[in-house]
Amino acid sequence: MNLLANPTTLKIAGLIGVFFGLIGVIVPSLAYRGTEGQKYSFLNHFISELGEVSVSRLAWVFNLGMILAGICIVIVSLSLGLILPSFWAKAGMVLGTATGVALSMVGVFPMEKMKEHIAVAVAFFRGGFLMVLLFSLAIALQNADNQVVPRALGLVGMLPVLAFGIFLGLMWSVRDQDRHTLDTTEKTRPRVSKFAISEWSIFFAFILWILVIALSM
Repeated sequence: MNLLANPTTLKIAGLIGVFFGLIGVIVPSLAYRGTEGQKYSFLNHFISELGEVSVSRLAWVFNLGMILAGICIVIVSLSLGLILPSFWAKAGMVLGTATGVALSMVGVFPMEKMKEHIAVAVAFFRGGFLMVLLFSLAIALQNADNQVVPRALGLVGMLPVLAFGIFLGLMWSVRDQDRHTLDTTEKTRPRVSKFAISEWSIFFAFILWILVIALSM
């Protein structure tokens, strides 16, 4: 338990998680060629398409990267939840652990297993929203005389909270459609997709938040 409640553990896990997350998307995106030979575009391709085994040349890099990054998020959540002394931190720890597991499951269940993939992806989006919100509250509401991390860092969490919130709102707006937002089968791909851009904004905002928290330790 003492090992988890250690700022060094949080810092190392956070930095390693960011590394796995970035490698997991950058490398496959460079080698990606779609069913029509198109290159990967951040403007109209979902992140999970990088792990689509039947299409993405280096799908295994993405899927392994998500599995390992998810494990790191679990460690970061447990560590931060134990370091910060409040109810909000403990609630964030629970939601963060679930979010990390969900991210790992995204790598276990690529898009070929669409039903399972959608379930774990949605769990990540919802859990991530609550995780960052709760931890941001825990950081912002620290006792001024006994701050574990600078209280101002609570504001950094508002960026991923906003990104998660926008994407969840977009999903809610099309909830009555026959196909799920993340299902790309039998769809005409637009040149610019607000859903894809919103999802990528979550990725970069979440990466930034983890990186800032880790470096502040």
